[in-house]
Amino acid sequence: MTANPLIAAYKKPALYVALPSKGKWYDPKPKLSVDGELAVYAMSARDELITKTPDALFNGEATVALIQSCCPDIENPRQVPVNDLLIILLAIRQASYGNELSVDIKCTHCEAINQMAVDGNVLLSRVTENTYDNLIKLENGFALELTPYTIEDRTRLQIQQVKQQAIVQQLVQAEEQGEEKMQEQFGKTFVEIAELTVELVARCIRSVHLPEKGSEPITEYQDIFDWLKIITKKDYDEIRNRVEQLSENNLDTNFESKCLECGKDYKTNVELDIAGFFAG
Repeated sequence: MTANPLIAAYKKPALYVALPSKGKWYDPKPKLSVDGELAVYAMSARDELITKTPDALFNGEATVALIQSCCPDIENPRQVPVNDLLIILLAIRQASYGNELSVDIKCTHCEAINQMAVDGNVLLSRVTENTYDNLIKLENGFALELTPYTIEDRTRLQIQQVKQQAIVQQLVQAEEQGEEKMQEQFGKTFVEIAELTVELVARCIRSVHLPEKGSEPITEYQDIFDWLKIITKKDYDEIRNRVEQLSENNLDTNFESKCLECGKDYKTNVELDIAGFFAG
């Protein structure tokens, strides 16, 4: 199919951004510039409709659609690692509305709410590469190759949270029906939440190498999932903690500010709410 010359002439990259992952973990890998940066385009009118819908960016499909449009060099947005997600969305926001981002911050002295203008260029310049090793070896000799959580995993986590809320409500109803019914429901709840949590970690294990030399690595998801369910808490926590470290965005959001109410200087950690910072 011939490319549309109107689109090719009109749509140009607005900026390039360095990713904490440096393009690792993607399948397939994104096309990066010679400097190793991702091209980011401004949002279209259609894209803006996505961002103006309440909580739209907490919906996996909406986020995927936005990245597909504004970062076409990422072929499979569902597999974007979460440590890149905030940086990509910040870059899209900056490409579309400019450098300044207004955020509300609380004074650490008098707790007054101040509005702070943050320079997007400063934020994006504070991104550093995630340097945690994705290979770990447990004390018993099992070696694992890990990946960060992806956008798809993030969506599953949100579904898990919704399920947990529903389960809590069920427990309340079960309590009204009597203690025996409540205990039965609690048992089912505990098992379901535990399995959902293990499932997320299992999806981040690319392979498990057995202690025996020369053995083939295990890559089948179901085998890994079943294995995770029977390992010790110590080993499971070590694996989960490393997955969470790999998923960190390595973005320094600490700033110095002066309160307009009490006049005192203070340091603050700017909380970036991806559901709200797309307002122009």
